[in-house]
Amino acid sequence: NFEWAFGFAKRFGIVWVDFETQERLIKASGHLYRRIVRDNKLPKEQAA
Repeated sequence: NFEWAFGFAKRFGIVWVDFETQERLIKASGHLYRRIVRDNKLPKEQAA
């Protein structure tokens, strides 16, 4: 898998993890995904 070449330096996904405290924060993309799943459709407008 290409992503493994970056180790933990490159961040992917919809949740950000603080590796020291294990705290997890939902990224903006995660909130958008939650909205898409909840509404079962894509939002009409998205802020850039």
